[in-house]
Amino acid sequence: MIRSIYKSVRGLMPKSIRSEITKLIFTFSSKPFVKRDDVPLEKKFPGGKFKGGMIISADFELGWAWRYSKTNPNPEKMAALARKNFPEIIRLLNEYNIPITFATVGHLFLESCEKDDHNWMEKIPYFDDHWRFTQGDWYDCDPHTHWEKAKYWYAPDLVKMIQNAKVEHELATHTFTHIDFSDKNCPPKVAEDEMKACIDAMKPYGVKPESIIFPGGTYGNIKVLKKLNFKIYRKNTPYDLAYPYYDEHGLIVTPTSVGFSRQHNWTASYYIKRYKKYIDKAIKTGTIVHFWFHPSLDEWTLKNIIPEVMRYAAERRKNDFLWIGTMKQIADHINIKNK
Repeated sequence: MIRSIYKSVRGLMPKSIRSEITKLIFTFSSKPFVKRDDVPLEKKFPGGKFKGGMIISADFELGWAWRYSKTNPNPEKMAALARKNFPEIIRLLNEYNIPITFATVGHLFLESCEKDDHNWMEKIPYFDDHWRFTQGDWYDCDPHTHWEKAKYWYAPDLVKMIQNAKVEHELATHTFTHIDFSDKNCPPKVAEDEMKACIDAMKPYGVKPESIIFPGGTYGNIKVLKKLNFKIYRKNTPYDLAYPYYDEHGLIVTPTSVGFSRQHNWTASYYIKRYKKYIDKAIKTGTIVHFWFHPSLDEWTLKNIIPEVMRYAAERRKNDFLWIGTMKQIADHINIKNK
């Protein structure tokens, strides 16, 4: 109740005031908020020696995420920015030896497709919610061509860049076409067809997805994921830091912590200070911080924030304080530990 009132009032404030209030809350509250658990520390992380953990996931989608956006209706611009940033992202991950989870829209794995290739799939019905899809066909943007002619809608070259990196990253799924995956807007048959299409598209790369990140945080259709043997998903919860835990269906939940993005006109040093606090508190509490970002993030954040956060995380790992890994790695560890 109090949180909903605060959100309503906050929305009426000028952006500069909202930024300052956000800083005050972070300074004087107990943020980042921690979900407590009773898992022995020596059993929490692979190797049994770490005190806390860090996962980074990238919502890799190119143009697919922005087609029905209410705030950014320019998918080609966002896809171009992601492609521009990609080599630098891979270079930084190589430099600091940080494996991450690339939650990839399934259609990006395709080298080409034709007009009728996706007709077997049940299509999501119209909705006006997180995004607005109220007319046309869900596949209106699909160019039905070869990837070299439409690099905003296919990305086998970038998938191969991930697989050829010095660090072993995880290729997870972000649904096949970046749909609203919620129970409210996505019928189970649509969810199942999307996941089956992802599995088929990833097979030529020797990948079977076991982790999912819901597009736009549109959590849902967990029974479908269970049926198709998915193991773990990222979810928005009231907690900023947590050790991953089982849901009622036996899948593992890793709560979202905070994203790498420039939402406020803060200095680079202040942003870095905040992200470091998440890492330090995860170590202090035996939990995991789960950072996330879009490859289409702004250049300022990519150049001024992310390198320092990665450097700091790598430094904390040196003394066996911080485990750094992927969603699949922690899910495998938890499932083996609980057999």
